Amino acid sequence: MDGFLPVFGFLVLAGGGYLIYEQGFSEFRKLPLIQEITDAYLVGWEQTSNFGEQLATHIIMIDKRFPAYSTSLSVDIDTEESLQVRHNWNADVIANKLAKEGWSSGKLNAANAYLAYIESYLDEALYDMYNTNVSASITIAQGILESDAGRSRLARTTNNHFGIKALPNANGRKKIKSRNYGQLYDHDFTFKKPAIGVSQHHDDHKYDRFETYLSVQDSYRRHSNLLKNKCTTARKGCYAWIWEAFPVQKERIDITEMASIFQNTSGIPPEDFFGYTTLPYYAAQAAGLKMAGYATSKSYHKKLVYLIETYELWRLDAALSNALNS
Repeated sequence: MDGFLPVFGFLVLAGGGYLIYEQGFSEFRKLPLIQEITDAYLVGWEQTSNFGEQLATHIIMIDKRFPAYSTSLSVDIDTEESLQVRHNWNADVIANKLAKEGWSSGKLNAANAYLAYIESYLDEALYDMYNTNVSASITIAQGILESDAGRSRLARTTNNHFGIKALPNANGRKKIKSRNYGQLYDHDFTFKKPAIGVSQHHDDHKYDRFETYLSVQDSYRRHSNLLKNKCTTARKGCYAWIWEAFPVQKERIDITEMASIFQNTSGIPPEDFFGYTTLPYYAAQAAGLKMAGYATSKSYHKKLVYLIETYELWRLDAALSNALNS
């Protein structure tokens, strides 16, 4: 890891294809983010391939027979039936990098909360990537944004880390249509497994219900299942195509074709997502989520990418991709 920071710094200084976006400063100034896209993930990809035994303390075992269950090397499992994922994501390295950015103590504290969240749930994100092909980097970034790094009231009281709402059933829709909001009850909303119920939290409306889960792990399962939602036409709520059209890879991806297909849905021309149309895979995937209407925030896709860049979440994707291809 000693040579990692100098290499990263060189890439940024030399250009490395990074882009700094013309985004309103006020929207991001309080967030612990570096607002850029770099090609540092290319170096990280090679490091993940070549570190070998140096990553002995960063190994995750995914049981191929029961992929929802994984463990560290501290538990004895059948290695012949397991996938060994070696990653070189390191919270201390990231923290040191961010300290050199000259951030205020408040911003560094916020960054530490993000780093703690990543350490807590990177295993979950990797398990889900193995099972569903939804990138771990995207999952973790969304979890940070949607749950305020696990600190939101919704996350703390319902284990819902992705703000997944329960939908009104026929009776609930009837009450909403007639504006009879005071007569809306939990049983007027439906939820999908592994959710176990609903909870009322204010979002767009005071009567909104959100799914509740027994565990954060179940929340991650539900999130990945949602992002595998298929449809035959380009419309909101269609996400399965993203992971096929914009796969985890070293080469940059041109989003023009898919952005053009979804333009009637998103209202965003291909070049307006980031100012460029050829992007690292995770930026393409974030743009894909915006194309398909995952969030109403105009900058949601940029926040995801800045999180992935700042906290180098692409290292997790590279680790699993290399493990699967080795």
